[in-house]
Amino acid sequence: MPTFSTDIDLLHWEPNILKDAEFASQTLLQSTADLSETTLSLLSGSLVDAQVEAGQAVYVAGAINGSFPIVTIDSPTQLTLSILYDKLYDAPPTPGRGGPDATGVSIAIRTFWAQRQVVTELLLHAAGLTANDFAKVLNPQSLKRACVLGTLQMIYNALAAAAAESSIYAIRAALYEKLYRRALRSARVELDLNGDGKTDCVRKLNTLELIRG
Repeated sequence: MPTFSTDIDLLHWEPNILKDAEFASQTLLQSTADLSETTLSLLSGSLVDAQVEAGQAVYVAGAINGSFPIVTIDSPTQLTLSILYDKLYDAPPTPGRGGPDATGVSIAIRTFWAQRQVVTELLLHAAGLTANDFAKVLNPQSLKRACVLGTLQMIYNALAAAAAESSIYAIRAALYEKLYRRALRSARVELDLNGDGKTDCVRKLNTLELIRG
């Protein structure tokens, strides 16, 4: 099922989320790779077997120590990445010019798809829809912000529940909860209820609670 946000969208709010919330994510692939400008070549493993897709993000360790949007999967062992810049939030990522080079660096491709799916289903429910009604939303972009904020709230709730020193995570979870509620109040969803591709109604979202992890 598609979701209203991507892992790349999360990076705009929390650039280190792939590193800091490793345990709350799903690790698709860990490997070593060579990086030449925007081309990352695996030294072991398969992007295809790991079901890595464009729109996800890769964490590059070592001296680079950063997360990068995945633009394309070029072969089972090679992908094109991009730097993170503001345009990525509203448009598909495109390869950046230049970039760092590294040899034999550790990389990890992780996703928060599970959390994004839960929040997407909650947003659909708030619009009076079911989990199977994603295609009825004609302006899914209008729910991106709420999906991102709700997902980050879930992630930081999970981190707070597992950490010995939970206060910093609890504070961030509370912040994202407030922002999430604000995004809900401002969202307007255009719906095609009869499948003709035209807007049949515009709905405001009902207030809803996220499940605390």
